[in-house]
Amino acid sequence: MALPLCVYVDQATNALVAAGEFTGECTGYVLITPAEWAGSITIAELFAMPDGVQLAAAFATFFGLVFGPAAIAHLVGRVSGFFDHDKEEL
Repeated sequence: MALPLCVYVDQATNALVAAGEFTGECTGYVLITPAEWAGSITIAELFAMPDGVQLAAAFATFFGLVFGPAAIAHLVGRVSGFFDHDKEEL
């Protein structure tokens, strides 16, 4: 994997000149490969704050996964309790 390069524009010739490997002291531009660019965009999208629709969908999904089975169990318990009598009526 190639390391990013620090480059700057030569004012006399308007050409890019490589200044070496990228460090924190680079005052020019950083030259990276397309694969590195795609990887950095992917990571930025993974850690980005979701929009409101995605956040609402995630909340509704987890809310439904927790309270949906509890509501169904409660209803099944109520129905089974209806049929469970201690004595039969004549």
